[in-house]
Amino acid sequence: MVKDRKPAPLVSIIMPTYNSQRTIRQCLQSVKNQAYKNIETIIVDRYSVDETRQIALQFKAKVLSLNSERSVARNHGVRNAKGEFVLFVDSDMDLCAEVVDECIKLCVRNHLDAVVIPEITVASGFLAKCRSIERELYDNAPNFFLMPRFFRKDAFLNIHGFDEKLVFGEDFDLARRYEKQGHPIGMATSQVKHHEGKLLLKSIVLKAHYYGKSFTSFFSKAPTLVLRGYCPTRFAWNIRRLLEQPVCLGGLAIIKTFEYMAYLTGIVAGAFERTPLTGDRA
Repeated sequence: MVKDRKPAPLVSIIMPTYNSQRTIRQCLQSVKNQAYKNIETIIVDRYSVDETRQIALQFKAKVLSLNSERSVARNHGVRNAKGEFVLFVDSDMDLCAEVVDECIKLCVRNHLDAVVIPEITVASGFLAKCRSIERELYDNAPNFFLMPRFFRKDAFLNIHGFDEKLVFGEDFDLARRYEKQGHPIGMATSQVKHHEGKLLLKSIVLKAHYYGKSFTSFFSKAPTLVLRGYCPTRFAWNIRRLLEQPVCLGGLAIIKTFEYMAYLTGIVAGAFERTPLTGDRA
């Protein structure tokens, strides 16, 4: 007599959104096209005023409304997830059809608690080409710079998930805590595509300024690790490689100059926002 096979574990795909109608349909279609079928999709929406919610419902996703940053939104999604495993994606991404299936197999066969999924950035314009050089530098230290997206839910909850005080670097922080506590992490070969559109200097600066406001909180958790990951000295270590593409190196230098300046102004603005006003009171 053939024994009944153990049912395939449920995977909860969690996606924070805000006015994401331009990209969410393609993302949800890639979820629908997964070779692995035992999936629930949870959208944590920040009260979008466009068609984000309606599109999500068309794909039979569960929609939760929460006005929060992404760390809080992701943790909220996990607390409402029924799956044994969770996968975090952004609405401007789409998944290779084999991603979930491969991650499940890696976790079950190798007793892993998390899996890193390689990410390909799809962007246009000269600045995007320059930015791609920077991303290539991470190839020299993949175990340090690559962060998991796929998690065993019980391990994720035991480690208390994303630090909800962080708006910036929350995935980096989570990966380092997983390593510190000895949770085994694997690497998938299937990929996720991140569609950034045309990369503009204005959007880079605004994003860096916003992240800079919470940089102090991120830095205070692990100063040495943060410096290792974000210090510009890594460009000096890879100067020969960078000099092979001098035009793009010049563009990258411009990007990083404006980006670091924006981080700095964000740090200063964040400090003022956290400093209470003092003075005489009547």
